[in-house]
Amino acid sequence: MDNPNRSTLLNKQPCYGFELSEDGSELFLCRYRKPRWRLRLEDVSVDRKKLIESLHSAAEWLAKRQG
Repeated sequence: MDNPNRSTLLNKQPCYGFELSEDGSELFLCRYRKPRWRLRLEDVSVDRKKLIESLHSAAEWLAKRQG
């Protein structure tokens, strides 16, 4: 029987996350797994719903130009 107190979630690094620059003026959306990337967001106080919609539109645009 597995130990109910053991969590595998604590051992895994998240796939995505936000990072602030050292001076706190820039916000980055990061992907930590391959392919790794960092997207600099110009507005630190970004509305997450608008960010979701914008990233979805960008993904559709990239998918159309893949071929």
